Amino acid sequence: MPPLDPHEGAAWPGGAKFALFLSHDVDKIFDRELFYALAALNRIRRLISRSEGRRAGRTLRRLARALVSPKAPEQDFRTILDIEARHGFRSTFFVLHDRRWRRRGARYDVEAPALRRIAGMIRAADGEIGLHGGYYRFNQAAAYRESRETLQAALGGEIVGIRNHFLRFSGAETWAAQQAAGFRYDSTFGYADRTGAREGRMFPFFAEDPATGRKMELLELPLTVMDVALFREPMEGPEALEAAWKAIEPVIAAGGLVTLLWHNDYFNEPEYREWQWTYEQLLVRLAEQKPWCAPGAEIAAWWRKRSAEGSRQSADDRTHRS
Repeated sequence: MPPLDPHEGAAWPGGAKFALFLSHDVDKIFDRELFYALAALNRIRRLISRSEGRRAGRTLRRLARALVSPKAPEQDFRTILDIEARHGFRSTFFVLHDRRWRRRGARYDVEAPALRRIAGMIRAADGEIGLHGGYYRFNQAAAYRESRETLQAALGGEIVGIRNHFLRFSGAETWAAQQAAGFRYDSTFGYADRTGAREGRMFPFFAEDPATGRKMELLELPLTVMDVALFREPMEGPEALEAAWKAIEPVIAAGGLVTLLWHNDYFNEPEYREWQWTYEQLLVRLAEQKPWCAPGAEIAAWWRKRSAEGSRQSADDRTHRS
């Protein structure tokens, strides 16, 4: 495990002992969607083959409801914002832009009126909109830039943050393409198949080029817990809560950045009620610890400013010693 960031242990804004970054990858906003229906049918088949009839029944009911009486696109976002507002928390939503009608492509158009309404809700809650980097646009600076500009034109405001779809990541190549596209921070660095800090990284850090050892301008906000990784194996809510907390506690103890990723389309779903319950309970526990919670852009801006001040202080100290 690498050494922790030199900023370890320092208080965050307001004297908070750690920071909290709540984030949501927006893979889907419409219930009645072809690829979802196909995936649900395949899931039902798999569950039946494993003799998990009860879970298969839940998936079937979810699919039937989505086809017959789909939720309003805004419903899940309203729920998320209400849950977070109970604690005075704000979050970032990474909106997907990618090729349409592909298995891992985009499920909606960023110019859809429903998405514009959702963006308005997020901004009214002082939240942030970032880019969910497309699976088919991976590590292409020009494609990242096009996605960023398209999202800005469709939803307004400046987009400074990114997280890649499926957490696709290839080190410096990813960071270099994101930086070239104009992003100020990324939050892809984490595990897709387990919880906890990847490589022990519990603090924001500047991306590095391993060939030169030089720091880039792009700042990384590392991931701590993702819902899909947490529930990779079926478990009840209390068990999931403790598993997630086990990954979070070391970050709190170090005074670092706790980053949570919960997808919007797992809310308001009986099939995934444990997922929503776990998120709600995690926020209750975290609120008791009084973290500094802010959207990714604010966290990145604060850390960047703090790092610059620290560098100036180090330079001054060297000058005085000489």
